[in-house]
Amino acid sequence: MSRRLAIFFLALSCMAVTARHAVAQTHSTTDSAAVATTQPRRWSSFLPLLGDLARERGIELPLPFGAGLVYYHLSRDIRVDDVRIGRNGAPPTSVSQFAQLSSNSNVDNLNVKLDAWLLPFVNLYAIVGYVWNTSDTRIDVALPPLVPSGSSRQATVVVPTKLEGSVAGLGMTLAGGYGPYFMTYDLNVDQADLGFDDRFKAVVTSIRAGWNGRAGTRPLRLWASATDWNTAATATGTVTDSDGGSLHFEVDQGPVYRYTYGIGAQSSLNPHLELAIDGGSDFHGGWYLAVVPVFRF
Repeated sequence: MSRRLAIFFLALSCMAVTARHAVAQTHSTTDSAAVATTQPRRWSSFLPLLGDLARERGIELPLPFGAGLVYYHLSRDIRVDDVRIGRNGAPPTSVSQFAQLSSNSNVDNLNVKLDAWLLPFVNLYAIVGYVWNTSDTRIDVALPPLVPSGSSRQATVVVPTKLEGSVAGLGMTLAGGYGPYFMTYDLNVDQADLGFDDRFKAVVTSIRAGWNGRAGTRPLRLWASATDWNTAATATGTVTDSDGGSLHFEVDQGPVYRYTYGIGAQSSLNPHLELAIDGGSDFHGGWYLAVVPVFRF
């Protein structure tokens, strides 16, 4: 039973992974070093809309379509607000007064991301991928005293668990800038299938501010970011107990620390190949690292 219940702690981190990677490859819409040029027409020149107006003002735009791989590692703490259990169809009842649960999860995530610049300042994207998770779940249980007049006892059990599943999501990035400086706002909605009764959903928003320039002849972007993980959810499921009956559980859980702060960099080897690296921390032991190669066309 404890192993099955422990699995739900991983869900939050799984969804977080799929959302957070999006800010690792957003472009600034301005470049102080750009010079307005006449570019040959391409099959994809219909996007972004209003692109000609942007180029006439000396704004250098990326190629409108992108296909990339996103590798992400995330380590963070998960909290549990309440655990409810019902046996053989009985209404679930809270057991949090007897057992306290918490977890530290480590997630490795690989996604495919497809994106398009609809407008010079609006990027739309979709992601689909897979996650692998390992977790150490701590269960602190209050036991009755051995004798009526004795004091209560405490027992602690650490349960290692593994979980994997699919994830998909949609997102939008808004970008703008002035001179060599830029700011982006990213909104991402994701859903993960991790084997519970319901799929987990997450809404993650990020803000990034940075500098857009060049390192020699190659474009270079540097930024700092802040992310809000609105990923609290209830995990539900049903398992078979040792007596042949059924146990239905409901677990209210979410991140211990909702916000993370990071830095990142992006450069283009040529107009078609980009590479971004992004990393950060919640400053309470949690951290992440993303590596994002992208092909644009």
